[in-house]
Amino acid sequence: MRFIFFSINDFTKHGGGVIRMTGVMNELIACGHEVILISNVKLQNATGLNSNIRIVNIDSIFSTRKKRAFQALLAVLPYYVINLIFKNFFKRMKVIFNSYPNQSPIFFEYLDNSIGYWLFRNGLIDGYINDLHGIVPLEFKFQLRMAIGIRQKIVFYSKYINSIILDKKVFSNAAGFIFASKAMEDYLGSQYPSILTKKNVILSYLLSSDSNNKILNKELRCELIEKYSIKKSNIVILFSGIFKRTGGVPDLIEAFNNVSSAYDTAKLILVGDGTTFEECKELVSKYNLEKKVVFIGRTNYNDLVTYQDLADIIVCPDKQNIFSELIIHVKYLDALASGKIVINGSFKSVLEINVNESLSLNFIPSSVESLSNVLARSIKDCDALNEKYKTNKLFVVNHLTYKSNVEVLVNLYVPY
Repeated sequence: MRFIFFSINDFTKHGGGVIRMTGVMNELIACGHEVILISNVKLQNATGLNSNIRIVNIDSIFSTRKKRAFQALLAVLPYYVINLIFKNFFKRMKVIFNSYPNQSPIFFEYLDNSIGYWLFRNGLIDGYINDLHGIVPLEFKFQLRMAIGIRQKIVFYSKYINSIILDKKVFSNAAGFIFASKAMEDYLGSQYPSILTKKNVILSYLLSSDSNNKILNKELRCELIEKYSIKKSNIVILFSGIFKRTGGVPDLIEAFNNVSSAYDTAKLILVGDGTTFEECKELVSKYNLEKKVVFIGRTNYNDLVTYQDLADIIVCPDKQNIFSELIIHVKYLDALASGKIVINGSFKSVLEINVNESLSLNFIPSSVESLSNVLARSIKDCDALNEKYKTNKLFVVNHLTYKSNVEVLVNLYVPY
């Protein structure tokens, strides 16, 4: 079967979206299907993508400002007005899709979903299928709740309303959907009932089948040990991800401060950056933890395995939020694949696979006290927990990769 995928992404930054896109397409190729990727990826940057994927380059990079403008305008203006505002992009789309007539491509990410609607309304494609693994109105609603001052509140309220208007347009015209969880399908179906009348499949956030084949960077490992004075006696606690409002990294620092005096050999390594980065640095300074907490900053995704190898305990400290209730984050799956002790919030999505803490330790999201207690337990019982979770790597390979799940996409094109 032929699958055509579309993404404005250039695949140069490895995040959850790129991991999902790469994993899905690679496994479809492995199953013998034909895959065409229409995107901004260039062949020299196509690392991780199967060489049998036929790449069609869009050659039209969208800046953050351009992305926001396209979506905001598409929500409130007729599609044919957007053709005039983005005329060069429209011309490029006509050239590409004239080569692939009578197709219903799969559109991967949020901006891609909107472009699918726009192309459909212009008659350039027969239909479009959206991969839904985020709920943007909820993100804006959260930012609105956290906003300080009238101006910020007006901005985020406007974005919230605009995103709802856009979603109604995009969802009502789509031919089908790929949901990252049944809970997400149920939630969005309750908000937009027309969704439930479409052809839908569930494909969870998973890992690529080669997730256990990543190569340890021994040189980097030695550099880190020397630079940050990591000794064999240290208990290394690791966070890797985005420092965002719902990410809970400040909570992790608070929890670490609560247990660090009792466990003097504990060291906290924080990999990544984001909106709460400066807040986290201020907390470390406030508690005089500079000798125990290391900020690495943003790093290459391929180096994650090296940081995990240094760690004894990996923490995913996300605060309570509906998005985490609905889907499992890639950072949690990556953590499980490391074979190390993992601490994660007791979200409904996680509890579906982590029955009775069979894969990881749970804490109550947004509770620093709960996170502190679980962190102390993981340090105290480190040896016993390592024994308990030593088969996690095998479980991930057998149950949490796209290899055993991706064939559900065939159902999107099979007549009822």
